Amino acid sequence: DFFISSMASPKKKLQGLVAATITPMTEHGEINFSVIGRYVDYLVEEQGVKNIFVNGTTGEGLSLSISERCRVAEEWVTEGRNKLDQIVIHVGALSLKESQELAQHAAKIGADGIAVIAPFFLKPWNKDVLINFLKEVAAAAPALPFYYYHIPALTGVKIRAEELLDGIQDKIPTFQGLKFSDTDLLDFGQCVDQNRQQQFAFLFGVDEQLLSALVMGATGAVGSTYNYLGKKTNQMLEAFERKDFSSALNHQFCIQRFINFVVKLGFGVSQTKAIMTLVSGIPMGPPRLPLQKASREFTDNAEAKLKSLDFLSFTDLKDGNLEACS
Repeated sequence: DFFISSMASPKKKLQGLVAATITPMTEHGEINFSVIGRYVDYLVEEQGVKNIFVNGTTGEGLSLSISERCRVAEEWVTEGRNKLDQIVIHVGALSLKESQELAQHAAKIGADGIAVIAPFFLKPWNKDVLINFLKEVAAAAPALPFYYYHIPALTGVKIRAEELLDGIQDKIPTFQGLKFSDTDLLDFGQCVDQNRQQQFAFLFGVDEQLLSALVMGATGAVGSTYNYLGKKTNQMLEAFERKDFSSALNHQFCIQRFINFVVKLGFGVSQTKAIMTLVSGIPMGPPRLPLQKASREFTDNAEAKLKSLDFLSFTDLKDGNLEACS
């Protein structure tokens, strides 16, 4: 038993907050590699976030060329060395060959794990077909922990995660967990409940519902808001750990007030780039087409809301200032 569990297990379990990294770009739509070092330091020092998920939805991974994805991954691994705990690279693609190439590259550069979404143009129609695809990608990097990235709203692949996980390690021995980006807490809860024996990482991906997922047994979270609300979310995790649930709920409601506000304005990757630029002072640049740059009006409104909630106090108070959110 011990041998099996240690066979493909990572140095350490992926847990806590994982920032879904933004890919910084110049005004001309080229990748701005020069700010990634500053970005790493900002996450660690200002937000207390030491794990990252690279080239996912927030990172516009599927809008980048394969060579760009490789270079972005390399830059994060290089800059994150000895500063970050774990760097997971999303290597999903519509082409199995490209996905395998990205997986091999992630292994070669020393990433800590790989993740894959379901292919979403010619879709797998059942669990077995999806597993066959994932298995081939995982086999291209047999030494790396493998995570399935479940995001049905974007892929259109509605295969339930609970069904997919049933017996998955028999088919994919390197399988270590799930990034669950869906609001179906029944499905998520059953993933946890039915796999208690396995030491899987259950990483929740809907930031505004994280507290509910923690109650259901989430072991960590991957999300875009941890780039700039990591510190606040870590306060919620700490409150949850010490079983101070009313305080944890306070933090979650506070985060929800901001997310609820920006969702009504129209919130996506473009707007995330604008908010991160505003909060961190590191230029994230515009998104790549087909996405459009966030409007000035959006950025001004988001800034006012961040200030009213005390998320923009650069003189961060040591005791976690909750006045605006109590």
